[in-house]
Amino acid sequence: MPELPEIIDFHVHLCRSVEEEKLVFPRVGWPDEWYWGNPADVVPYMNAWTVSHVVTLNVMDTGAMTRAHLAKSPDATPADISAFREKMRDRVRKFNTWACDVHRAEPRIIPFIYADPILFNADVTTEIDRCAALGAVGVKIHPNISGHYPADPAALPIYDLASDLGLIVLTDTDGQPGAEGEHFGSPVAWQPVLRQFKNFKLVLAHLCGQRWDEQIALAAEFGDNVFWDMSGGFVDATHPPGPHREMPIEEGQRVFRKIGAERILFGTDGPALRREVPDTVCQLLQLRLTDDENLLILRNNAATLLGL
Repeated sequence: MPELPEIIDFHVHLCRSVEEEKLVFPRVGWPDEWYWGNPADVVPYMNAWTVSHVVTLNVMDTGAMTRAHLAKSPDATPADISAFREKMRDRVRKFNTWACDVHRAEPRIIPFIYADPILFNADVTTEIDRCAALGAVGVKIHPNISGHYPADPAALPIYDLASDLGLIVLTDTDGQPGAEGEHFGSPVAWQPVLRQFKNFKLVLAHLCGQRWDEQIALAAEFGDNVFWDMSGGFVDATHPPGPHREMPIEEGQRVFRKIGAERILFGTDGPALRREVPDTVCQLLQLRLTDDENLLILRNNAATLLGL
């Protein structure tokens, strides 16, 4: 492998401790010292693989947690449900505060806080404002988890505030149906949002997942305020299809050039689903893009977007 430049990983999920990481992203047979997705261990991991910065994306499956609670409490009163929802909001607030605290202690870890417009409703902008004051650089939303389409009225204030504050919005894109069969996360569902809000910066995650031709169509219609990350990687002889990985590696060069290398960000989705930096870099290099294109994807696009 040729010598690599410094890399920015735009899609990482950090846990608060090794113990939490082992629960959330377990790896059978791994000793504790091999886990890296936590503040104590991520910087040595970054140094080992020439990663200058990581973007840590807060997410919490609030929708599943709420459904599970309601299933266990069929006789819950409206007051009980309201109290549980406030408990969930408090958990999200604490997780977001933690991510911003990590950034202040280690500026190479860049926080995108979690915003759930269904759980927080009108208070979602209050939470974003609060976290922006603590140093948050971006907002992570997950339509499939939260249970809303991107153009849901409850979500629209997020994009307006992101435009005003200069925050980046990153969203999961997913071809899989939600709990009731809705395709909340489909890329094409962002079309009406992008037509209405022209100034905020949007990153569509998981370009290598399903519906990449929808992503190409979005790139053709909308300008350079829209970016994509490649987290999930490609299907090849040693990487079978899986969550966020559906694109055959033979399609990679065509899709990346139709999107434009200047709009694609390197990302692993590590340590979730066992994604790693060297593995993802090797797949990128197999696309046989030019050195300039690889530099844009590995670092330069992210550095510009993040203002580094």
